[in-house]
Amino acid sequence: MNEGCEGGWPQINSFFMERAYMVSEDCAPYKGKTKGGKCGDYEKCKPLAKIDSTHFVGGGWAEVSEK
Repeated sequence: MNEGCEGGWPQINSFFMERAYMVSEDCAPYKGKTKGGKCGDYEKCKPLAKIDSTHFVGGGWAEVSEK
């Protein structure tokens, strides 16, 4: 639902990091695909970073541009 390699929706990642936390690449290496993977595969990973709040830059969804 995030369109991954087709650009993705960065706000989905931000919302996730507000409610959860990031872990190290050593504990949860990037695989490019999640088929067959489960969150429980990484439950022993230590929290590395968390975001308190996120904000839209440029006014809101679909109003952001490189300019």
